[in-house]
This record gives sequence, C-alpha cells and structure tokens, in this order.
Amino acid sequence: MTNIFALVLTLTMGIIGSSLAANEEMHPLPSILSDIERQIAELTINIEKISDRIKYLHEIPDSKDPLIQEVRNLDLRGWELHQEQWKVQRDGLRFTEKLLRKIQDHPDEKPEALQTWLGRLKEFKETMNDYRQHRAGIEVLRIESEVKLIEQYLR
Repeated sequence: MTNIFALVLTLTMGIIGSSLAANEEMHPLPSILSDIERQIAELTINIEKISDRIKYLHEIPDSKDPLIQEVRNLDLRGWELHQEQWKVQRDGLRFTEKLLRKIQDHPDEKPEALQTWLGRLKEFKETMNDYRQHRAGIEVLRIESEVKLIEQYLR
C-alpha cells in the first residue's frame, strides 16, 4: 500500500511540476516581477553603500597638495555619477514593475503598455550611454592626475 501511495504521489508531483513549469513558460510574469524586485533591492543596497563612500570622501580633510585634492575630487565625482546612474536604473525598474503589474490586472492594455515601455526604453538607453561616457571621461582624468601625482613624488 505504501509503495502504491508513493508511486501515486510521485506521479502527481511530476504532473503538477511539469504543469507549473509549462504554466511559467506560458506566463512568465511572476518570475519576471520577482527578478525585477530582486534587482530593485540590490540597487537600493548598492546606492546606500555608495552614499556611505561619498560621505567618507566628504569627511576627508582637504589636502594642501593640488594633485592629491584633484584625485580625491575626481573620485568623489565618479562615485556621485555612479550613484546617479544606479538611481536612474532603479527608477527604470520601478517603472517597468508598475507597468507589468498594471498589465497583470488589465491584459487588454498590453499594446499601449508596450509602446509606453519602448519609448521609455529608448530614453533609458540614451541616458545610460551618456552616463557611461561621462564616467569614462572622469576615469581618464583620474588616471592622468594619479600619474602626475606619482611622477611628482618619484622625482
């Protein structure tokens, strides 16, 4: 009797498991929303960590050496820019999450939601590209300043 019960239970769980997997493939929205929520949480934590780093950099006394001060200022600007970028990313995910939850309740609004999202996506990509370029410029300036600083102290 126990063997028959175990067999029936195994078959039932297999059928339920495969129907759940098939259902998730057909309707992946809960999984997508879960991933977005996780990403929002991770970004929020990272933004707070950067806030701590920025606070620390603000608390460091100014240096009399202009090159040291320049390196510190570039570090600070780089972290601030990185934080701004992550905030834009988090806001984009929040927008997407809200839009998907709306569609979950009103599936008939998918075409309008798609157009709204595609418009926002285009803007988001342009903004992220601007951030990348700006951050790359700051990184180059920082490296150049650091090289000057090291040369100064090695002479």
